[in-house]
Amino acid sequence: MPMMGILIFIFWVSIGTATFIENDFGTQAAKALVYNAKWFEILLALIAINLVANIFRYQLYKREKWSIFIFHIAFIIIFIGSALTRYVGFEGSMHIREGATTNQMTSTESFIDIKINKAGQQVNESSKLNLSAVKSTKYNESFQIDNQEIDISLTTFIPNASTAIIQEAGGIPILELIAIEKGSMMGMQTYSIEYNGERTIGNRKVIFGKKEIADAIQINITDSLRIKSPVEILEGSMMGGSGLKMNANTWHVIQPQKIYEIEGTKYVLKKFYASAKYKYVQGEDKNAPTMLAFEISTNNKKRELIVKGQNNYVGTPATISIGGTEISIAYGAKILEVPFMLRLNKFQLDRYPGSNSPSSYASEVTLIDQEENVKFDYRIYMNHILKHRGYRFFQSSYDTDEKGTVLSVNHDRWGMTVTYIGYFLLFFGMAWALFQKGTRFKWLGKQIRKQKSFVLLFALFLGGIYSVNAQELKVVPKEQAKSFGEIVVQDNGGRFEPVNTLASEVIRKITKKGKFKGYPAEQVFLSMVAHPQDWQTVKMIKVGNKDLAKEVGVTGKYAAFTDFLDERGQYKLGAKVQAAYNKKPVHQNKYDKEIIAVDERVNVIYMVFTGEFLKIFPDPKDSMHEWYSPTSQININGDDSLFIKKSVVMLGQSLAHNQIDMANNYIDGIKKYQAKFGSEVMPSEAKLKTEILYNNINIFKRLFPFYLIVGFLLIVFLITHLLRPNFPIRGIMKGAIFILGVFFLLHSGALAARWYIAGHAPWSNGFESMTYVAWSCILAGFIFVRKSNFALAATSILAGLTLFVAHLSWMNPEVTNLVPVLKSYWLTIHVAVITSSYAFLALALLLGLINLILYIFMNDQNYERLKQNITDLSRISEMTMTIGLYFLTIGTFLGGIWANESWGRYWGWDPKETWALVSILVYSFVLHMRFIPGLKSIFAFNIASVWAYASILMTYFGVNYYLAGLHSYAKGDPVPVPTWVYYTIASIIVIGFAAYFNKQKYSRIKDQ
Repeated sequence: MPMMGILIFIFWVSIGTATFIENDFGTQAAKALVYNAKWFEILLALIAINLVANIFRYQLYKREKWSIFIFHIAFIIIFIGSALTRYVGFEGSMHIREGATTNQMTSTESFIDIKINKAGQQVNESSKLNLSAVKSTKYNESFQIDNQEIDISLTTFIPNASTAIIQEAGGIPILELIAIEKGSMMGMQTYSIEYNGERTIGNRKVIFGKKEIADAIQINITDSLRIKSPVEILEGSMMGGSGLKMNANTWHVIQPQKIYEIEGTKYVLKKFYASAKYKYVQGEDKNAPTMLAFEISTNNKKRELIVKGQNNYVGTPATISIGGTEISIAYGAKILEVPFMLRLNKFQLDRYPGSNSPSSYASEVTLIDQEENVKFDYRIYMNHILKHRGYRFFQSSYDTDEKGTVLSVNHDRWGMTVTYIGYFLLFFGMAWALFQKGTRFKWLGKQIRKQKSFVLLFALFLGGIYSVNAQELKVVPKEQAKSFGEIVVQDNGGRFEPVNTLASEVIRKITKKGKFKGYPAEQVFLSMVAHPQDWQTVKMIKVGNKDLAKEVGVTGKYAAFTDFLDERGQYKLGAKVQAAYNKKPVHQNKYDKEIIAVDERVNVIYMVFTGEFLKIFPDPKDSMHEWYSPTSQININGDDSLFIKKSVVMLGQSLAHNQIDMANNYIDGIKKYQAKFGSEVMPSEAKLKTEILYNNINIFKRLFPFYLIVGFLLIVFLITHLLRPNFPIRGIMKGAIFILGVFFLLHSGALAARWYIAGHAPWSNGFESMTYVAWSCILAGFIFVRKSNFALAATSILAGLTLFVAHLSWMNPEVTNLVPVLKSYWLTIHVAVITSSYAFLALALLLGLINLILYIFMNDQNYERLKQNITDLSRISEMTMTIGLYFLTIGTFLGGIWANESWGRYWGWDPKETWALVSILVYSFVLHMRFIPGLKSIFAFNIASVWAYASILMTYFGVNYYLAGLHSYAKGDPVPVPTWVYYTIASIIVIGFAAYFNKQKYSRIKDQ
């Protein structure tokens, strides 16, 4: 076990360090130094071997330890699955144009491909090559062809290479010109011309050197730079002023800061190098190719070959000939073939009305497998993948002309199968371990129930401040808004719901709040419809990123619709949105996702202003029951057509002029029109009223803080009772059971209402599943409260956290046809479970801190009593830590399942998932410290339980702000560490040392 502790320690330090390497030097550097390094593979193998040895040493295979055995053996199975994925599986991308059929994909890994030809003989070699800027990459190979030996070695490589002119002795004269061509849309262009070289600029050649070409512009150097043109030159100054005419076919001195206009094209001398060389340097453009320099030796001859290539792109070969031998080298992705064909019938890109921003995209394909005589059509879109013969195809990105698609391809049948078996055993074993007799968790529970001890009381202070900035808003009367909210509307998914529901979703989408400036959603929504010009200047669009807010031109967290338009009325984020969507989802960071989210909010508010959301008018002729909005193309004639077009506009005008009776008439008219032509598909009046009541009460959001408060207070009182048996816990428990019982009934009623409203069981999507999980938690608490009062307290906290997470998702409801990759059932469950684990681990932190304070207060009189108290609280802490670790582990691997179903890989060493694994390893280490000599004391456990939570804080906060990756905020730029963090760390260090010295002092006295 000590060896296991050392290995786990090295493991978590290594992968934690790798995330910082990736942030500073790139993914390839982290892979080269850690993730793909041989020493790291050996470390993982040693951990697996040592884990097997410990399973036998501690006889986990015995019947009373089966649950522990199952989830420990699950790690071995997961390790085997990951090894299969790494060494057998592969992934890449497939690009298909509309109407085209292909079975070719490009690999994710990069390769060096070498072809050697001589006298009809050919040698081919392909080697995987991972380049890193922080680790030297060696490539030295020898080849034999026609009795000739050829040595090829990589001498240097430069990532993101760009060409630069470096002034250096032994070089050649080089000239840099800036030219602005007449009639060109390209603007200023920079051209470099080496001595005796030429460039075509516009309609004429420009020669630098002694050679002359008829009708070319000649530049040469004698005592100074001179220019000669076949036509007249107009010389001007960059500072302005009248031009000076220079005769044709005559040499003239050329100087910097002068403009030379020839036939409308303007030339400026940028720089002259008397002696310089072209060299490759690392540039700022992350999309620039990598430059590789190879030294090729044969028959005592050496030549250099420059090769350019990029990851994820098939390399373009560079060729050289030495002594009749042709050598070709390429660097980049490799073309692989799948055993069947895919034809792209149609790439479908849906945009928001009135916008170029994509709302969703999908590929309509036909799979043709001649070997198995299979042919079928399939639609691939985000979180809806095509599976066939071990291959899985994911919608990744698309061509800018929208005539082609890029699919991510993954082939990992065996690795995925074995890993998923490991996941299942892990989840099952951990769940069983909480209930099986004979486990340490059950033993700790029994020991806690046997002990009685002294009191230490602590309090929790919860509070919040809510303020609203006063702002003059044109708001419609509440009664008319309420009446308008009862009108039925058809949403983008075809569901019929009250405008009250639509308004709630839209305002939450735009503002990230249920209300705005204290006004209910339906009142704000109708005000925006009635007064669109006034509300376009209201700062209500949430912008969660400071950099993005600065680019838009706002200082706070909210922007107005007009803030996103420049002086010409152009959309400020247009180019950034397109760039974000053009990236593969796996490459989009938090900054990209924030741009997409803000763009979505801008489009939603635009659709409110234009009335495009208000599909409130039935079409009596449409058998598919498609409803009209006022902006729809209408196939109805007469008064009905006029009513559809004008009623909402007239309603807005009536409200704007405070003509309440007329406004009521228009609202009643819309309701009557719906009853006349849409009664077949409209929900019943009872269902509409239930849905409006459900929206207005919002019981789930109201419940979660009360669940949390009751749960945490119960924890406080139960610990107090453990420390002082005379504390009246029975009455408190009866009161808590009654209060939670009322909450449970309200919770059940809300679930029943949602079931009635939706017409199906309330666990069909992420939000519904969370509310149901929270309900199940409270039910489990009532079931197990007789065995342990802590069960009800813990499940109350868990229910509150689960509802909290549900409303994080609900804060961004789908009101458009978006199918974003991050909205999936698996993701929501993953976040809920992990967030729940943070609460249990935080409780362990709190109990550990209490124990350290108890150590400080030890004296001669209370030593034995406090020692017993610390033992009891440490056992409670270990139980909560065990539950927290189980939830953290299960949640992390659920995240792996989600990633695998969305992107085709369940682990990619992203900083967030890496630090989640670090947290698992840290807490696994803490819980196994009792097996390691020197670390098995209760004091060591409490110190570790306090400091271990730093890994959770790093996972939850630190990664977002200090590391770039899929989950990172902004652009990975670090933010200053708050001052309170340093004070907190210093305080914990002081408490730890004070506790240690006081414990040592009195333990020595008592031991004597």
